[in-house]
Formats: sequence, C-alpha cells, structure tokens
Amino acid sequence: MRARLAWLALVVFAGCRLSPPPGESRPIERPERFTCCNLHYTADAISDANYWIGTKLPAGTPVRIEGLTDDSVTFSTGQVLLTLTHEYGTKAESFNQYLDKVLLATDPRPRIAAFNLRVRRAIDNAKIERGMTREQVLLSLGYPPSDRTASIQEREWTYWWDRSLYYKVIFDNAGKVADVVGRPAPTAEVAIPNADQPAPPKESKKHKSR
Repeated sequence: MRARLAWLALVVFAGCRLSPPPGESRPIERPERFTCCNLHYTADAISDANYWIGTKLPAGTPVRIEGLTDDSVTFSTGQVLLTLTHEYGTKAESFNQYLDKVLLATDPRPRIAAFNLRVRRAIDNAKIERGMTREQVLLSLGYPPSDRTASIQEREWTYWWDRSLYYKVIFDNAGKVADVVGRPAPTAEVAIPNADQPAPPKESKKHKSR
C-alpha cells in the first residue's frame, strides 16, 4: 500500500513538472535556424526593442539554439553566444510567436538575392530609404517593437535608434516607404525607385569559338 501511494505521489509530482518553472531551460524544437533579418547586439545581449546601435548580426546568419526560457533564447553563431530577451512586446504576442518570426527555419538570403542591387546594398548596410517595401524594411531593420507597432500592416512603424531616440518609417498606400521621420535614422538619403523590381537575370557566358 505504501509503495502504491509513493508511486501515485511520483506521478502527480511528474505531472506538475510538465512545464518548467519560469527562468528554467525548456525543450528546444528545430535548434538549427537562421536570423530573419539584420539584428544588433551589445556585448552578448539582444533586446526585442531592436535598437539599431550595436554590432550587426546579418540577415540569414545560421544559428543554433542552445537554450530557451519563458522569455529568452540563447543561440550561437559559430562566432559568438548571444541571448535575445522578449521584454517589451509581451502584451502583443507570446514569446513563441516572437521566436518563430525572428529565428527562421528557412534561410532568407535567397529572397534578398532576388532584389535589385540598390535594395541589396541597403539591406547589407541595415539601412532603408523611400521606395522600399515592407518586406525589405523587415529584412534590413528587423521587426519594429510590438509595444509601439502592434501590426506590420500599420502605416507607421516605430523603431529605436538607441535607448532614448526613436524614428518612424511611414508607408504609402502601396506599402512602400514614403518617409522616415526623426533623426538619427539609418537612411541613405537617396530614394530607391522600383525597389520591388527583381534583379535582372544574369547573362549566360557564351563560349568563344576556336
């Protein structure tokens, strides 16, 4: 009888531990991923406030998730070990939703390669300019913090330059950047016409006849 009670106690206890307590590491699904966009970090930390100041981690960087808690993910890039914390957008989305849009199962670099040269250069430098599409802005600047921008379908996206300065990206009815309000901001000050046009196809090399 005592053995049965002990067994029942063990089952109940195990059932209560299906979800790890806050702050404790939890199981990892699909640990091998890619960064959705350009991210910036300081020391070994990234915030979902997505400050532009800091060291750039390029879009499409292969990463491996090393640990998860209820509000953070620690991942390695082969060069550095970084921890990204979800702290400002908790009311707008769950941590799992945020994680799945920032660390992707598929590499975004082929999409970037299909853009024209001026757009690719802007994304490489984590900059934006008038004429760029919503997708191109996301790849270049990352997702705007959801505590200030509840949906990426909104006409205005608010980004933080650092902890005290912010700027806004304004889209027109066609979903292209019409203006960038506030300075400093990561702009090249040169509009990109036809930003949604794909890169021209590469010309095939003709074999010279002997």
